[in-house]
Amino acid sequence: MNSAAIVSVRNSSTRLPNKAIMEIKNNFTSIDVVIQRAKKTELPVIIATSTSKEDDIFEDIAKKNDVEIFRGPLINKIKRWYECFNKFGIQYALLVDGDDLSYSYDIGKRAISELKNKSVDMITHPKDIVTGFFTSAINEKGIKKLFSVAPTDEINTDVITRYIEKANLTTDIVPLKDFEKNENVRFTLDYKEDLEFFKKLYENLDILSSGKEILDFLNNNKHLIQINFHKQKEFLDNQAKFNESVK
Repeated sequence: MNSAAIVSVRNSSTRLPNKAIMEIKNNFTSIDVVIQRAKKTELPVIIATSTSKEDDIFEDIAKKNDVEIFRGPLINKIKRWYECFNKFGIQYALLVDGDDLSYSYDIGKRAISELKNKSVDMITHPKDIVTGFFTSAINEKGIKKLFSVAPTDEINTDVITRYIEKANLTTDIVPLKDFEKNENVRFTLDYKEDLEFFKKLYENLDILSSGKEILDFLNNNKHLIQINFHKQKEFLDNQAKFNESVK
């Protein structure tokens, strides 16, 4: 498996328990939506979850969606990714957050191409990207570097920004189109308001709608954006606090 889309998920969220298995539309749970969108990158998809008993449910979800599954450490997702790379012989991967229900597969395709054509360890995104559209792409060399600074199960790597810095990864930015940035929209599932937003969104759109189609719809239905965007500051503050805690 030279390249893959690795979808990171676990069922132990504190802010919104069991959010990964909540129904969004027509028996599609939130993680089903993310997996189906990840498939649109045209890469093999692997669910990367933990060995915790509460994550056993993802075995059935993997079968239902006809994708691979890898199980590793609960809180150290960097080690989970590293072990997943090794098991499947991966050289390049998109790291897809299981919370991002409107993940832009178009940006994902662009990023994996950039990664393969540039001499860098990782492709990231600019700060003005639409939240939840894209996380990152990393190669085998990059994941080894990350693992070297977070090698044990007990290290919490929920936000990896500081670990990228500590590992001295070489990075580049995925090129974005104008509509993919500077939009006050929130496409990630952390709060009950996010759940309400995604249910309303996909009540009106297909779960595989492109990022452009989704944003065009929201520009004509701006009231939907207000359902959850007010949680963005709290979301960013929590990420900043986590980064400050990493020594």
